[in-house]
Amino acid sequence: MVQQQLVSTTKQRLDCLICNYRVDANDKSAFSTFQCNVRAFIDETFKVWKCPDCKTIHCLDVVALNHYYAKYPIAQATLTWPFRVFYRKLHKQLTKYGLSKTHSILDYGCGANGLFVQYLRQEGFTNCHGYDPYGTKDGFGDPATLQQGAFDYILLQDVIEHVEDPRALLDRLNNFLVPGGYILISTPNAANLNLNRPDINDICNAVHVPYHLHIYTRESIELLGRNQGWKFVDSLRPNHDTLWPTLNARVSNEYQRILDGPVDIFYEPINSRKVLTSSRFIFFAFYALFGYWLNFYSGMSIMFRKTI
Repeated sequence: MVQQQLVSTTKQRLDCLICNYRVDANDKSAFSTFQCNVRAFIDETFKVWKCPDCKTIHCLDVVALNHYYAKYPIAQATLTWPFRVFYRKLHKQLTKYGLSKTHSILDYGCGANGLFVQYLRQEGFTNCHGYDPYGTKDGFGDPATLQQGAFDYILLQDVIEHVEDPRALLDRLNNFLVPGGYILISTPNAANLNLNRPDINDICNAVHVPYHLHIYTRESIELLGRNQGWKFVDSLRPNHDTLWPTLNARVSNEYQRILDGPVDIFYEPINSRKVLTSSRFIFFAFYALFGYWLNFYSGMSIMFRKTI
């Protein structure tokens, strides 16, 4: 049975940081309840609300995030073949905008294991770096990494929604980006998240309480970029949604439904037997082939260029 949130404080996010709308804390209809989708905290629930003006989504209660990141499943991930397919797509997307092995790259918020950095280094990139605020100092959590000089490309993959103050983060990254450099921001798209459907894995995973503090629309991400003086370049399909059979967001959603599990299952060995013997195998097979075209569009990737 799902229980209420265990690690809480009296602080709440009642103000929209994009348009300054203030939600009424006593208006119960303004809030939706989502279950944590990480195994270690699966019995906890959290409230979220969507700004009626700009559609930004906010996680209501402020919690001790170090407690929740201590058991974050991505730390167990390895560079398996699905990740290689995803990163090959990301590599091609960046190559479209001039990336070469001579450029310097920073993957900010790369996770404890820096999988994309590992991939690039195996592909012959010698000037690629990863940093994660929750990493260890002898790994990707060493702040000295950020002093490697200005970077030609900065990646912000599923990071901006995890931070309390996006403007402070982008200000900081702007200082690390060379004039003419590119920054790619990938994040969930609040405009396409129906908070009345916490039962849909694709939506629950995008809301991802209590880790996602603020979830933005494309318009609000573009606004944050313009405020840095960056030029909007392109809107791209997220790299985890591919044309490869079984490697798209809809089939991932179906796989999670069959296993009836949290997001941890995506970082564990594939359970082919349970899929093949499931009564929902026909749905899995259908989405494996056609899921790319039946996307919920719950994620987005926005490319900017620093012009000055």
